[in-house]
Amino acid sequence: MSPPHKILIIRLSSLGDILHTLPAFQSLRESFPQAQIDWVVERKSSVLLSAVEGIHRVVELDTRLPRQHPMRRESWKPLLTKILEMRARGYDVSLDFQGLLKTGILGLFGGARSRLGFSAALVRERPAHWFYHRRLEHSGDVHVVELNLALTAMAGARHFPTRTGLRSRPEDEQAVERLIGELKLREFVVINPGGGWATKRWPPERYAALADRLRDRLGMQVVITTGPGEEDLYRLIRRHSANGELAHMHLTFLQLIPLMRRAQLVIGGDTGPFHLACALGTPVVGIFGPTSPQRNGAWHTRAEMVWRTLPCSYCYGRTCPTRNECMDVPVADVYEAVRRCISRLS
Repeated sequence: MSPPHKILIIRLSSLGDILHTLPAFQSLRESFPQAQIDWVVERKSSVLLSAVEGIHRVVELDTRLPRQHPMRRESWKPLLTKILEMRARGYDVSLDFQGLLKTGILGLFGGARSRLGFSAALVRERPAHWFYHRRLEHSGDVHVVELNLALTAMAGARHFPTRTGLRSRPEDEQAVERLIGELKLREFVVINPGGGWATKRWPPERYAALADRLRDRLGMQVVITTGPGEEDLYRLIRRHSANGELAHMHLTFLQLIPLMRRAQLVIGGDTGPFHLACALGTPVVGIFGPTSPQRNGAWHTRAEMVWRTLPCSYCYGRTCPTRNECMDVPVADVYEAVRRCISRLS
């Protein structure tokens, strides 16, 4: 089989899932160094791909039509224009890493000669697998990074790196260095309490208790990071902290890259900033509940995962009828995981 010259990656969102796809992109990039590799992504998640070297073209889409008058021609026109542009490029192969009905249809309309994706058991929306020429079959609770790399092997890739090739912008590095200087930080731990789903968030009062233990018992400097719309999380953590004052950085997602490269350790749930730390090789402690730590957790060895297994695990639910009991992880368990992780670094 001749190597592909034009490759289309389909992974629309979210930030954590895009990070899980970066090793697969690097696999394709190293296996086919002369190939043109384009990536189709939702506009709201495209900022992350600006930090990735080697992508020929980032195709930004907005697949969510307006609630009012979604069937009007003007609502569909921008999306259809982008799809026709993709089709005109004549891709040799497309790889659907998302497994949704809409991503399967995008691959079909994108016109690639060979469309690859996951089997019915692996896709998120079962009809998606109808649109692939070849499907990856797999069993067991395999990490999503390994599944993504296995999909690149179906395209003929032979290099399987776990690095992600993320770069930081000079202006972000300067902004973060300035904040580190203002807060007088040396070796520090980052706590990121956010999460796209409420069910993935550990309670703020427990993050506060953990931060107090790390500071008082281990003498560690702790920084709470928040993103847009998460200011209340920091205020709740500060309110419950015995000290009442905790270092705080309100950062963009790209500014987290230089910060997490400097961090001694990152603590958080199954969310974009946690997976960013994993992608950068920073030691992590992950707190998991509705999602599987075997499938969605850290993919390097400098990590500790903490979770509580229930009969309903792992539901991957964005809402919970039982008061989110799977995230009822004791502070002591997370604290001991931090101690284990730190001891391996010394």
